[in-house]
Amino acid sequence: MSCTFFLNIGNTHTQVAENAGNGLRLLSVYDTKSLDATIPQMEENMGSKGYAVCVVPALKARLQERYGQRLYFLSCRDFAMLDFSLVDTSTLGMDRIANAAAAFSLVKGPVIVVDCGTCVNTVIVDGAGRFLGGAISPGRSIMRRALNSYTAQLPLLELRDEIPSPIGRNTREAMAAGTDLGSVGALHELLSRTVSQLHEDYTIYATGGDASYFLKALPYLLKPAPPLLTLQGVKLAAMASM
Repeated sequence: MSCTFFLNIGNTHTQVAENAGNGLRLLSVYDTKSLDATIPQMEENMGSKGYAVCVVPALKARLQERYGQRLYFLSCRDFAMLDFSLVDTSTLGMDRIANAAAAFSLVKGPVIVVDCGTCVNTVIVDGAGRFLGGAISPGRSIMRRALNSYTAQLPLLELRDEIPSPIGRNTREAMAAGTDLGSVGALHELLSRTVSQLHEDYTIYATGGDASYFLKALPYLLKPAPPLLTLQGVKLAAMASM
């Protein structure tokens, strides 16, 4: 195939990958906020043609101006394996669609993907390949930054995979209990209510940079997604559009 590279441009990180046999090989991960400054470095990992999903409109515009037809940004029409007739596609994040396409292609049946990153979002695809929608909530890092930014004394906590005690014995422990256990409770409630409205048995995958924490906290609900799930969805759409 003519495509030589794939990009997943998220709010926090940007992944660049290439084909490797029947799969993908991750070339680099960049800080999205500094991507403009690292473009020369990024170009070393980019071939003659690429496909991308991007959730940062201003950066997308700059990359389109820089690369032109070398870099194709995917839209809903490129994901012909999914039926979007039940949703408003005008503001759908393409990373969410790529996750849905990759997971549905893998399971070949009803599937929910929980993307645990800057935001924690869900996407649902039924057994007929219909994209049903989902939910978007703040991730643990957003909750931490909000507490730090909107209070006078609360520190900015680093992310940890350990499940905290609900009884914090100092301020940092109390913040971890509130944000981390609160996020677990929110996701558990969201998934419970989601499944209760559906009429099929769904596989529920967790992906994203913070997936390991939620997999540890909710092992009875979540399964680890295959590596590079979003980029796998980008590749599927790229192949279908050729």
